[in-house]
Amino acid sequence: MKSRIAIVMVSCLLLLTAGAAGAKAAEWGVGAGAALVPDYIGSDNYEVVPLPFFTVDFENHMNVHVVGNRLRSNLVPHPMWKAGLTAKYIGKRDDDVDNRRVSKLKEVDASIMVGPWVGIEYATDNWGVWSARAETTWDVTGDGNDGQESQIAVGWGTGFFQTMKIGLEAFTGFGDGDFMSAYFDVDSQDSRRSGLKQYDTDAGIYEVGGDVSYAWNFANWKGAWNLHVFAGISQLVGDADDDSPVVDEGDETQGRGGLIISFHF
Repeated sequence: MKSRIAIVMVSCLLLLTAGAAGAKAAEWGVGAGAALVPDYIGSDNYEVVPLPFFTVDFENHMNVHVVGNRLRSNLVPHPMWKAGLTAKYIGKRDDDVDNRRVSKLKEVDASIMVGPWVGIEYATDNWGVWSARAETTWDVTGDGNDGQESQIAVGWGTGFFQTMKIGLEAFTGFGDGDFMSAYFDVDSQDSRRSGLKQYDTDAGIYEVGGDVSYAWNFANWKGAWNLHVFAGISQLVGDADDDSPVVDEGDETQGRGGLIISFHF
């Protein structure tokens, strides 16, 4: 399965390169920032992480966006229909986390989740841009959660004051048995080491949440300078809520937020 995913990933990148070869790059963007996020899924302790930013948007609507721990590319040269490759990085959970009991659980290495996504964007004259997307990704590292995660989301965005944009998105996430087990299970050995009760999860919906983003074009010198601010909150649900001893040690409500400065040319 993972070798097939790697082949699909390379094929998608080649398709993007070929499709965009005849299209002028409308805009490039580079930048960086920082975010405050939980130090593992289900934690109530937070850490600061760096946020890379890279975007290229072609005039035929194809694009590649890297923002923080996520990459998303659109391979469809159409103003409304979208599809392509998405990837997400999930950091490791090891004995360096702040929670004493959780630090004694078996380590879950960092995961790189890769897979396809499809979506739609519909621009209205007076009510902004409405969007929806669905994606499914698999861990391709071989040493991380070794599972599958799917997500569906709906969003809305609009510009105002000519230099500002705001976006809202609501989403829900689904994990297969391997994904859920990696982050929320406590097996017999983990229970003896940590003192947490044994717990076994099943595949299912594990989170619902929402994000808000704000972008401000605050200067134009040799290009456009933008400030991006975002915040989000998600609720762990199903087998990933407080019934999991891992989450019960932390918090089933997960927040995050950060900012990025970017330059577009």
